Amino acid sequence: MKPIIFFSFLFIVLIIYGCHSKKTETIKVSGAWALYPMMCVWADEYQKDHWVKIEVSGGGAGKGISDVLNGQVDIAMVSRLIKKEELEQGAFYLSVTKDAVIATINGKNPVLAEIQEQGVSREDLESIFLKKITRWGELVGKELEHDEIVVYGRADASGAAQVWAAFLGDHTQAELQEKADANFSGDQALCNGVKSVRNAIGFNNLNYAYDIEKGGFAENIRPVPIDLNANGRLDSMENFYNLRQDLVAKVSEGVYPSPPARLEFLVSKGPFNKKSKAFVSWIMHEGQKFITENGYVQLPVTDIQRETQYLISGHRDPYEK
Repeated sequence: MKPIIFFSFLFIVLIIYGCHSKKTETIKVSGAWALYPMMCVWADEYQKDHWVKIEVSGGGAGKGISDVLNGQVDIAMVSRLIKKEELEQGAFYLSVTKDAVIATINGKNPVLAEIQEQGVSREDLESIFLKKITRWGELVGKELEHDEIVVYGRADASGAAQVWAAFLGDHTQAELQEKADANFSGDQALCNGVKSVRNAIGFNNLNYAYDIEKGGFAENIRPVPIDLNANGRLDSMENFYNLRQDLVAKVSEGVYPSPPARLEFLVSKGPFNKKSKAFVSWIMHEGQKFITENGYVQLPVTDIQRETQYLISGHRDPYEK
């Protein structure tokens, strides 16, 4: 073998060996189903340019916060406010995006046309989920047969359930679980339950009611428009549910109420470690460009700057509003 060929071959072998011998770090993430789709996008994009493996699992906000405080994961995804007892155990949180919980019904609901025209007030939604209104005809002033409302909720420790319960009237997830005809673990399972039962109603992250690629409604499920001023009709300013992008815009503008619009948080135990800190910093900057196209709401620039400073310093007032 000629020397030049031999050394070229040796050089290539050393490069390959160097690459494979470099230690691949792993970042483990678990938690809220609401943030799970967005986190999967962020993880995929980040791994393209960084020598790191990111493992993402759901399980609900409660599981995520438990996992991170017990040292089982590096980052928790949490879709509700961090509790005092979690802060006392060292939970350090950053807000990274915003989304919304919406009521969802079956696409063949017996009063779908009336609901899409009139909307449903917060008070009537409360009555439905607490089983004070039990028939769809009762909701719209009609006599119907086989219209008993089937109420579905969440079985897991869910940020969505807590936010939705608060919106309905300062209730708890336990109250909704007690009244529900069935409770499901995870957004997708609840969504599938609503899709399979004509008279069902549940609540989901807004992305589950829409076709991700086309932006229109997902098959056999519809969002319930809220009659914000409770005047018995869906005014033009309240009618923004036909396309996902329109609903996302109204969440961003604050027209859709908060709750059930909500911030989404990433949580660590104490300041983020080196590998997680780099990933979260990327989310705060390069990762922001993927948010809107995936049905989430970007935070204002000033909020991102503030959260970035907390990330850098590793400290914030844990009890700030």
